[in-house]
Amino acid sequence: MGGAGGDAVKRDARSGPGLGPGSGARARTRAGARSEGLVERRSGRVLLGALGLCGAFLLVELVARSGAFDDQALPPASSVLARAAEMTADDGFLDDLWTTVSAWLAGLVLAVALAVPAGLLLGSLPRLRAAALAVVELARPIPSVALIPLAILVFVEPDRVERSLVCYAALWPILLNTLYGLRDVDPVAKETLRSFGFGPLSVVWRVSLPSAGPFVLTGVRVAASVGLIVAVSAELRAGGDGGLGVYLLDSQSGGGRPDLMVAGACWAGVLGVAANAGLVGLGRVLFPHSARSARSAPRPQSPPGSERAGRGPHDGLDGAGAGR
Repeated sequence: MGGAGGDAVKRDARSGPGLGPGSGARARTRAGARSEGLVERRSGRVLLGALGLCGAFLLVELVARSGAFDDQALPPASSVLARAAEMTADDGFLDDLWTTVSAWLAGLVLAVALAVPAGLLLGSLPRLRAAALAVVELARPIPSVALIPLAILVFVEPDRVERSLVCYAALWPILLNTLYGLRDVDPVAKETLRSFGFGPLSVVWRVSLPSAGPFVLTGVRVAASVGLIVAVSAELRAGGDGGLGVYLLDSQSGGGRPDLMVAGACWAGVLGVAANAGLVGLGRVLFPHSARSARSAPRPQSPPGSERAGRGPHDGLDGAGAGR
């Protein structure tokens, strides 16, 4: 009996708390509950967004049909929606839309190709970064639209003008986010690789770039929105053979079609939303650890009686706090 009891004690000691036969099932249950909770939260956000769009649609429809504004100034939302649907069968509009999308993507890709290596170089060389930041802070606030006349003189062709302006506008968010991301790289990991004989390029490739990746992708998301605005603005100002901005100008001429103009602007918004959603999905695929850590970050409670009781240090980054 003593031997049997000793074996039982050994088995209990090896299994320990949480390592029994049912621990795997409990872990799977907790993982399933977290997954279901995440799906429910995302579904709730989608539902709230749909309700917001429906509310805005009804508000515009009611204001337009109330007679407070002329139909030529504010077309009904139903008319705009009908024109936007008809545009999908208009070959001329689709060609203009593709012209804008191709120039926008070309400028954005060029900005990524320039900004990410430049950010990695400046982030790895502190003295060079200190010297270059003054130039960056001087050039970054210059509006891209203000450079349209200069770009026309330099590049002449409308498509090259548009791509260069998109690249200029998208360059700064990507560059700065790359620099911010390099600040969060673990110095211990870098020193560990150096101690094993890895050179500077290997350290950047194996440690710095993967750590800064989520920041870089955030910069690309911001740059995509800014680049789309600049692309349409350049077409409105510089003209050309096609593009969404040229389509809007043509809709304005000859008495104007406000429903077509608003529908075309709405398609530009759809492009921006689709690009942002695609980049968010790409971020979840490429950097799943970043999304999980953001969701599971601990939120310590404030002391009892505090004005911020029940709120964690990350709460200021959500909602209105994120914009400050």
